[in-house]
Amino acid sequence: MLPVPSVNPAGSYEEALERLRALQALDDDRILPQARTALYDHNARTPLAVLLLHGFTNHPGQYREFAPMVHARGANVLVPRMPEQGDRNRLTRRMSRLTAEQLVERASQALDIACGFGERICIAGISSSGLLCAYFGQYRADVARAVSIAPVFAMLRLPYAISCLATRLMLALPDQYLWWDPRLKEKQRPPTAYPWFSTRALAQTMRIGEDVYAQSRREAPSAMSMVLMTNAHDPAVNNEVTHRVAAAWKKHGAASVLQHDFADLPRNHDIIDPENPKARTDIVYPRLLDVILSTP
Repeated sequence: MLPVPSVNPAGSYEEALERLRALQALDDDRILPQARTALYDHNARTPLAVLLLHGFTNHPGQYREFAPMVHARGANVLVPRMPEQGDRNRLTRRMSRLTAEQLVERASQALDIACGFGERICIAGISSSGLLCAYFGQYRADVARAVSIAPVFAMLRLPYAISCLATRLMLALPDQYLWWDPRLKEKQRPPTAYPWFSTRALAQTMRIGEDVYAQSRREAPSAMSMVLMTNAHDPAVNNEVTHRVAAAWKKHGAASVLQHDFADLPRNHDIIDPENPKARTDIVYPRLLDVILSTP
């Protein structure tokens, strides 16, 4: 189990801005301008604040089209850069240093900041960050709605036990860098995201999912509402395991667990980045907006 970070929410809009400046100071010259922590705000606290977490090997630019849509509908929107991602050098090996604890800590800091930007908080993220959203929905009662998009509770449609075994092996064996698409290699889109990944870093993200999977069998999530959004044709995850987590939450009396399975999307994992040729954001964005803006 991962250590649950201490909860220290910003008490005001001004305090949130001060903490945000410290977070943005982590984005040095090595980080792409579009990959830096971004805030779309209304210069005051709003009824709803939305925290958007980008996917593994991507960066805040993944939400460059979606975040302004949420902002235009009256919410303050924070999109933090997660550790070891967003480097100008797409072939960097800095992700070898990444740990599950770092991801949880950074997301926790961002969530605390977001508390100063809105009266209610919705946290949404894709892939490994979908796991982070489930994690904070599991443990934090100050989250009104946690939206997990294509969460990787089990990778490559593998049975859960086999996926966990793969995680253990990746942690034990020497780190390797594998292309997301061996045919495209560094030509993989989007052109600013990393075209490859560290096997050790991937295993670290899976530890977050294992924590949530185990905890979901013990108790209901603390958040008011949990949402799981999946692509029925996602080749990168086992959606059945995601459904199993939802069933466990319901069994333990979760206040609200909503499931939305996109049956009309092509075979694809990243359904958020507008530069992913198969993202079909014309279908995904309106439904995701509805889910976020209807946060209880």
